[in-house]
Amino acid sequence: MSNEQNQFLESILQELKNITAELQLLRSELRLSPYARSEKTVLSSSPRQVVDSLEKTEGERSDETVLAGSPGQVVDSPDETEEEKALAVYDWLTARGITVKNYREQSAVDAVFDQLAMFLGERFKNLSRIYESIKRSLSQGGSVTLNLSSSSQSEIADSTQFCTMLYSYAFLSSYHYNKPTKTIYAAPQRVGKVINFFTGGWFERYIYLKIFSFLVQNRLEFTCLLNPQITFPNGDDFELDVLFLVNNQPLWLECKTGEYQTHVAKYSNARKVLGIPKQRAVLVVLDISEDISENLTSLYDITVANENNFTKAVLAAVGLSQDQESVAPSYPTITATPGGLSTLLNKASLRPVPEYRQQVINELITLVSSLNQPVSITEVKSVLAEKVQASKSQLQDILNAIVRGGCLLDDNGLTVLSFTSPFSKLVSHDPAVIESKCIESYVRAVLLTEPTYFENPSNIDEFQRVVGGTAPDMTTISKLREQLFRPDAEPDHS
Repeated sequence: MSNEQNQFLESILQELKNITAELQLLRSELRLSPYARSEKTVLSSSPRQVVDSLEKTEGERSDETVLAGSPGQVVDSPDETEEEKALAVYDWLTARGITVKNYREQSAVDAVFDQLAMFLGERFKNLSRIYESIKRSLSQGGSVTLNLSSSSQSEIADSTQFCTMLYSYAFLSSYHYNKPTKTIYAAPQRVGKVINFFTGGWFERYIYLKIFSFLVQNRLEFTCLLNPQITFPNGDDFELDVLFLVNNQPLWLECKTGEYQTHVAKYSNARKVLGIPKQRAVLVVLDISEDISENLTSLYDITVANENNFTKAVLAAVGLSQDQESVAPSYPTITATPGGLSTLLNKASLRPVPEYRQQVINELITLVSSLNQPVSITEVKSVLAEKVQASKSQLQDILNAIVRGGCLLDDNGLTVLSFTSPFSKLVSHDPAVIESKCIESYVRAVLLTEPTYFENPSNIDEFQRVVGGTAPDMTTISKLREQLFRPDAEPDHS
């Protein structure tokens, strides 16, 4: 073998090693559910688990991992009895000779997707134009230019707020709102997770979250499996969107944002193979009229609904009257439940962990001061893990606050918001500045859910107790709120 061939093989081997190392680092960022030990894993929840989680203090939950039974929520690791209950959907399928090959596990990043999906779903009437513009840009190429001069103030406010959220999470690579012309200029990231979100993933998440909230609020016992890839007894492969067992009875939901015509008959046939009653198999199609949904329900052996009436279909499926629909609020306020603020920050993967945060900040400043070349925060995390006493999950949440606070800069002084992109310096080597940026991350998470939260002095006291630090003054909070919600606000690059 020649030297050139040897060098070529060595370069391939080194590249494989690099890829393997990157995959290991990325995996380390994911919080896997504690029940991932078993191949028979499902997403589960019961009202008792949810209530127990909300009533626990921050300290009691500090070392727990994310259980996919609740969207992004931290709950107790189930005992054997609860874990057996969590296998109910899997067992229900296998009892019918159906093989479960795979399914979607939830992770820490689901909190971001869930937040965006709920915002889009709850305000879809106002957001349909910007949504369609982004979706069209992803399929046809080019950037988004949307003039809102003929739109209502609420549509402008919702559209610009949504774009600001998308930009803050790097779903948009660029965003600008021109106030004089009332025009949005944006460019979506053309990566798989963004494309999947806009081509239907958001709608599936929205429907799931609404049903999840509805079932919890009505105190119904249920388990759930998301996106199970299955094989029917005849060997045909199939994928379901969401399969619940509610009081041990199946509730199957499929979600479509378009081109439903080619799927109605397929789902109708699959329902028969699954053995699920027609009333408990619901196809939710975005933006179709109630007349069409009613006619399709009559024509095919499946219940068809739209984004406005699907809860009525679910009410009927689980045997509840329509006046019980109001029991399930879409977005409870932070103060609606005990431990609401801690739960919110947990769901956003921003546990404050004040007992370790200052140590992490100091160690990070020392480490960055010694850098001679750019590194990623993922690489830094592995070093910090050996220097601080915080658990890996606690360290992850502290670093999330640092990254989202805009503390990392590249060689050009631009903010780095990715765990895998290299950065070369911090916005400051003063620990107090980094601490204030972290607290601003917590403030933003609160404002996105409850914009008026800090107008109540008792809420400020609670915030300071939970985060273990001083809240910004009202001038700073108002500025942060304007950056998030004002139609004419420029994206925050700080």
